[in-house]
Amino acid sequence: MTSEWEQQIKAQIKRRYAGLESSAEDGAAKAVAHGYPAELISELPPALAAGYSGCGYLFEGLDFKGDETVVDLGSGAGLDSYIATLQLTNGTVISIDMTIEMLEKVNLRLSINYLCADIEALPLKDSCADLVIANASFNLAISKTKAFAEAYRVLKSGGRLVARDLVKEGELPAEVLTDPLSFNTSLGGALEEDALIAEIAKAGFEDITLSDHKEFSYVQSVKIQAIRA
Repeated sequence: MTSEWEQQIKAQIKRRYAGLESSAEDGAAKAVAHGYPAELISELPPALAAGYSGCGYLFEGLDFKGDETVVDLGSGAGLDSYIATLQLTNGTVISIDMTIEMLEKVNLRLSINYLCADIEALPLKDSCADLVIANASFNLAISKTKAFAEAYRVLKSGGRLVARDLVKEGELPAEVLTDPLSFNTSLGGALEEDALIAEIAKAGFEDITLSDHKEFSYVQSVKIQAIRA
């Protein structure tokens, strides 16, 4: 049963991202500042850059065979979904976001399947994905336990979770903690690093690593990698 508080927070998140506006130039600059290769961003459709709302580049060192099924959790307008399709020859990408307005902004690749859904309750069968990616998505989940459990459930044995997300060190500043909108602007849902690792392990993941720490507002962006054994 979803509590009234959870419903209110999720409604706030949907309203924020439904009304999120950015120019292609601003979005591209932010993506490059967050580690995306400038050449890659310059070759993408401008609407994708305009819709960027992640916290870093997750594809560095990520090898593809070309036939994977990739699930992108909290995909937004789909920049990472689109990049994933560029790595595939016979694979497919399932792009999932709970804000329909974000999914409707860009629909450019026939190999992307768009689904409007909550990452805490995925409308996907067990063991259907080779790779789950997410970018600044788990920090927005009200229940990290449910979100990581769902990511684990949909992965095949040997499948990988690769994400960028946010971690904090100690308590956030008072101006953030007292801001009623802090959760849906990503900061309020950030966990400390040990707590984040514990949530990932609770879902059943192994070989969990957090790396590539980068300053991100009051918190840090990290790259998460884990395996479903």
